[in-house]
Amino acid sequence: MIRLGLLGCGGIARAHVQAIQELADRCHLVVQFDSNPEQMRAVQALYPAVESAAAIEDFWAVPMDAVLIAVPNRDHARYVYEAAERGLAIFCEKPLANSTAEAQHMVEVVNRAGVTNMIGFKNRFAPAIEQLHQLLQSQGLGDIFAYREVCSGARLVDPEIGLEWRMQAHWAGGGAVADFGSHSLDMATWLLGPYVGALESLSVRLATFVLRHGVYPSNDDMALLDGRFASGALLSVLNSRVGPGRYEVEVYGARGFAMVDMNRPEGMRVTSYRPDQAIAIPPVSASRSTPWVRQLTVFLEAVERGEAVEPSFETGLAVQRWIDGARIQAH
Repeated sequence: MIRLGLLGCGGIARAHVQAIQELADRCHLVVQFDSNPEQMRAVQALYPAVESAAAIEDFWAVPMDAVLIAVPNRDHARYVYEAAERGLAIFCEKPLANSTAEAQHMVEVVNRAGVTNMIGFKNRFAPAIEQLHQLLQSQGLGDIFAYREVCSGARLVDPEIGLEWRMQAHWAGGGAVADFGSHSLDMATWLLGPYVGALESLSVRLATFVLRHGVYPSNDDMALLDGRFASGALLSVLNSRVGPGRYEVEVYGARGFAMVDMNRPEGMRVTSYRPDQAIAIPPVSASRSTPWVRQLTVFLEAVERGEAVEPSFETGLAVQRWIDGARIQAH
């Protein structure tokens, strides 16, 4: 039974807690810490057995095997260092850090400590995305020509939210380009990399549109990413925190087209350009587990074996480089 500690108890943390409950036969949450006591009370309402630490020193004093880090981006590095120093396996929410230099140091620290580390690119674990991954592995679409994605959410437009930490560059780094774009860049490079090579160029346009209580956020509301892979295949991504909640992935190949819409239960849709040449579609997983549960399962298996796991901090560092490059270019 793996003992987990939770750092940061906001909305994302509660999704992790629900996954822990689903995997109660393999792990349990022993301690939590957040500087906001109300956040801890909300988690404890979901998971009454968890101990709430009054201070970070009290948190680290509780015996545990692994830590889940779900604090604002600026504090990721601090807690990664402290966990690695104690030899704990580490799961950290995305993006890995606020800068490439910081992310690079985090990778060096966990590698030196030899601890299992994983970053939270949960969209990889959606059943329809896994189905698309298998289709690409079978080369069912033929040569790949283009990747297109929309990744957005509208929660931060809510006037009741105000100027949240995600809207402040000193806490979060980038806005939509870091929050949603980290998922997008991971997804595109993970899915297509083996077939089109590395992402070699990326151009970006960032914009901030929505006033919060009369103040503009210090990072972006929307990002348009345009790139090219080594093979010449194209990348087009829209990341937005002012649009409807959407996650759509499209891949264009020589033989056909595949699309995943996360808001539709049927999974992946595939179209062959020639009706007489059907494309074999891999079966969608029969598991009803959420991406959060699938992600945690992979992490727990790696912790149990003391092995490396993907997506690792190295993957998070590669994505961070593209995010930072995009932000520098846009300014």
